[in-house]
Amino acid sequence: MKFEMGENISKKEWAILGGLVLVAFLSFSFGSNDGLLHIYFLDVGQGDAIFVETPSGKQILIDGGPDETILQRLGEVMPFYDRVIDLVINTHPDADHLAGLLSVLERYKVLAIAETGMACETSLCAEWKNLKTDEGADLINLVLGQEMEAGGARFLVLHPFEDETGKTFSKRNNGGIVLKLVFGSQSLLLTGDIEKQVENKLVSAGINIDSDFLKIAHHGSKTSSTEEFIKKVSPLAAFIEVGRNNKYGHPTEEVINRLADFKIPYYRTDIDGTVELRLDRAGGYKVIK
Repeated sequence: MKFEMGENISKKEWAILGGLVLVAFLSFSFGSNDGLLHIYFLDVGQGDAIFVETPSGKQILIDGGPDETILQRLGEVMPFYDRVIDLVINTHPDADHLAGLLSVLERYKVLAIAETGMACETSLCAEWKNLKTDEGADLINLVLGQEMEAGGARFLVLHPFEDETGKTFSKRNNGGIVLKLVFGSQSLLLTGDIEKQVENKLVSAGINIDSDFLKIAHHGSKTSSTEEFIKKVSPLAAFIEVGRNNKYGHPTEEVINRLADFKIPYYRTDIDGTVELRLDRAGGYKVIK
């Protein structure tokens, strides 16, 4: 079953979809027309913001960083005249992932918004809720087993394991969304800020997390990126979204050494700035920093 973005889909209709949601992003947008999938790990400071443009020009933003820096970074990767984003995904409502998205909704027309539906009572979440209502975008709550298709790229939802609508978490990191982005024969694992508890569950549940590329969880915190998890993913390269001289000491020496032990090259936004990963359908890739 497919829905055009922009349709008003009732909660009942979404419920009928059960374990699989297939969303076709059919909005009009401008692509690079080079047949490549462009993935930008945006330099937004101590936070996450990942922008994806498909060969057909569909645009997906995953998280928005901690402040309005996201607008500058989007201006660097989107045409100045483009004010439409097909899909915004908020992995979890902590400020370093959510705050910048408020500015995005104010500047851009967003056709669909996906998140977990977890409870959040902060003033930031209250403002986010109001802006979502004003935006009129289609709202999607993600859970394990769902799939979203956008211009030849597929987003497979690997976490959360169950519907989190209205649920409260002492650590919102571990209620966050994990996605596997698949394009042709290649894949990228997007881990949000999950910690080792969720990493261990993904491994023990036998979920296929093996991926060509990995977004390191939680900015390289020592609470994430266990040896077993990295071994299961077995990426060709890793990407760390992290702020310069941040007070947390991210990325930690433990994580950097672990990547070195596995001989995995890595890129970090605090040193490299915005990093672009380009994928082609034949299995080729290029990293640009």
